[in-house]
Formats: sequence, structure tokens, C-alpha cells
Amino acid sequence: MKPTTGIFISAVLLILLGLTMFWAALNRKPTGDIPDDGHSSVGMTVKLDREIPPFQLMSAQEETFDTASLEGDVWIASFFFTACPSICKMQNQQIAILQEEFADDGVKFVSITCDPDNDTPAVLRQYAESFQAEPGVWTFLTGDMEQLKEITEKSFQVGFETQTHSDRLMVIDKEGKLRGTFRATDSTEFLRAKKMLKELLAEPYTPKAQEEVAAKEEVRKQTMDRFQLTDSLDQPFDSKSLEGDIWLGSFFYTSCPGSCIMQNMEKAKLRNEFQDRGLKLVSITCDPDNDTPAALAGYAERFQADPDCWYFCTGKFDYIQKIGSDFFDIKVEPQYHSDRVFLVGRDGKVIDSFRTSQKDQMESLHKILEEMLPPTQAEAAPSETEKKD
Repeated sequence: MKPTTGIFISAVLLILLGLTMFWAALNRKPTGDIPDDGHSSVGMTVKLDREIPPFQLMSAQEETFDTASLEGDVWIASFFFTACPSICKMQNQQIAILQEEFADDGVKFVSITCDPDNDTPAVLRQYAESFQAEPGVWTFLTGDMEQLKEITEKSFQVGFETQTHSDRLMVIDKEGKLRGTFRATDSTEFLRAKKMLKELLAEPYTPKAQEEVAAKEEVRKQTMDRFQLTDSLDQPFDSKSLEGDIWLGSFFYTSCPGSCIMQNMEKAKLRNEFQDRGLKLVSITCDPDNDTPAALAGYAERFQADPDCWYFCTGKFDYIQKIGSDFFDIKVEPQYHSDRVFLVGRDGKVIDSFRTSQKDQMESLHKILEEMLPPTQAEAAPSETEKKD
């Protein structure tokens, strides 16, 4: 045999061996305990197939985020800090890829800072935008350092110190169990993470009894029964005037470049479908210093808002904050607000709230409005065929 032939055969065998090892690594499922050997100063062991207890932290939107809301979802938890110059950025770039591929399938992402003193909600919002994090899909969280440390070390069993954390993606299934951990910056492990996500999405899930879920929900406190503001026509607006109507309330500000526009587009869709059936809309600015009645009137025109059905309102900021806390039970800050719309019943009581950034919640709101609002006269009138029958 010629030397060149032997070299060729050896090369082919080496290639085949490499491909076999790669395939085995890709398809190997993590089992048992996994050492947390990321860039953490605290070595710990991660146990798989155990439930991650629900926890609450503050989101970049300054809302309380409860992981109990992820029941039935496949989700990924990760740890980072915004000033991290390398690993965190690379890790979040990979999460952005996963978001692009799996968001439509319902996968959620939760990123927890390990530098809460510097990573304020405002800083987190700006950081999230740099990765095009989709609201309602990818949530950035902060809190008290001791609280963060306890949640991370006890729930996820990974090391956690200021600006020091595990670099693993923690994959949680629909039942809230930790099923695997993967380094996002390792190409082989990243492919395995994607493979596991597909497998977990295909797994069946039986929701917990509605009674059990309801028992965990806090009872809403509404201590204000009406509020008075000024509308875009510079006329007094009194929420009491909407008694007997079904209406949607929300907060926004006109210079908001993204979420407010999306929120009001969702409200405009509902307006288009339900205005003839009596639905009213109320949008309250959280930037009254700039959002004068004239500014609100110009903004309302962008959404073709009928001032007799969709009220854009302003007033003193302290009072608007009080409306947020006492009527809607939500935090309002200057140029900051929730992306929720609040469904208010005919008695002036808030029934529920829905995130405009989450398709499933908006679909639920649509169904509720279908049931609550009477049909139009045209819809209620029988057709000629029905009359003959």
C-alpha cells in the first residue's frame, strides 16, 4: 500500500472518530449531579430533576415578577451583571438567539443580576433593549443582594457573589423542575440546550387544579373608587362617568419610543372591534409635565382615537401615582409604567389586568370582552334567511 493511501485512510478514520465523539456529546443527556464550575467563586453541586421553588423579584419594569406565573412554560434562568465586559455579553447574545428561535413556541427567559447596587431597573431596561429582549418573553430581575444570594444558592444551587456568578443556562420544564444546565458559550453545550428545549416543549403537561392556583393569588386591593383628570380636549374627566360601561385603563407617555406605542396599538385593535359594542378606553400619562392636553390630542390622532370613547388624560403627577396605587394597584413613576391594560367592570371595579406584550393574555382579554359586551344591533338582528326559517 502506498504511503499516501495510508495517510488518507488514517485521516478519514480520524474524521469519523471526531464526528462520532461530537454526536455522542451532543446527544448525551445530563444525569445526576453537575458541578457548577462556571466563573463563580463558590463551588457547588447542581442537582437535576428537582422542583425550583417559586420566587419573587423586581423586574426591569419595576413590577413584582413571580416565577409561579411560569407554570406550564419551559423557561431558562441565567445570571449576569450589566458591567460584565465579556462572558455575560456573550451569554446574553446566545440567549438572544434562543429567544429568536423559541419565543413563538412559548419558551421564557429569566436573567438575574448579581450586582443589584448598580443594576437598577432603569439600567436593566436599557441593557435589555441592547439585546432586543422581548417584553413578556425575556425578563431581567433584580432585588436585595441577600435575597438574590439565597434564591440563587438554595433554589438553583449555584455560587453567587457580587459580580460573580455561574455562567450556565438553567433549563426548567413545564412542571418547574430543573432538567439541565448548559454553558451558552460552549457551542456543543449550546446545541444540547436547544435539543433539550425542543424535547421539553413536546412533553405533555397537566395544569394544577384551578382551586390551587386561585388560592395562591393575592386578593386585589382597590381603595379608590373614582378619579378625576383632564382629557386631551382640556375638559374635566371623571371615571365615575363610565359607570355602566366596560372600559380599559392603562398608563403611558407620549415620548415613549417602544412599549407605549405597542400598548396603544393593542388597545386600538380592541377599539376597532369593540367600540360599536360600547367599549371605552382610558390612557393616563405618567409624564404630565410634558404631556399637556395639546400634546395628548396630537398623540391621540396617531391612533385615530375618538375623544368620546378613548380618553387620553393628564393631571398632577402625585395624583396620577395615587390613581396607580389606589385604583389600579400598580406602581407608576415618571416616564415609567406597566405595559398592562386593566379591565374595569360596569361597577367601576377593576376585574383583572393583561400584559399587552403577551399574545396569550391579549387573546384571553378578547374572549372576555366578547362575553361581556352586548352584540351590535346589526349582529343581533336576524338575517332574512333566519326570518324565513
